[in-house]
Amino acid sequence: MKRDFPDDDSYQEYKKLGGKSSEKEYFKNHDIFIDETLDIFTTGNPIKHNSRNEALQAVMKKAKISVKELNLIFDSVDNITSYG
Repeated sequence: MKRDFPDDDSYQEYKKLGGKSSEKEYFKNHDIFIDETLDIFTTGNPIKHNSRNEALQAVMKKAKISVKELNLIFDSVDNITSYG
């Protein structure tokens, strides 16, 4: 699956940070991360979640990932696009 900047670069960053998930798995979790956190992280809009922490908890629950994996995904996005 080929994605455009910044997504493709974020997967490469994820791998550099030590991420072990396949590209398919990474983007499944990445898409959940973006869906759950975009509003509260980038504009402060609590339309989905009342806080950043609540949004991050929702990502872990929905994607069934650990805090470590969540941090890798967050850092892979933030290092490329300065997320939130």
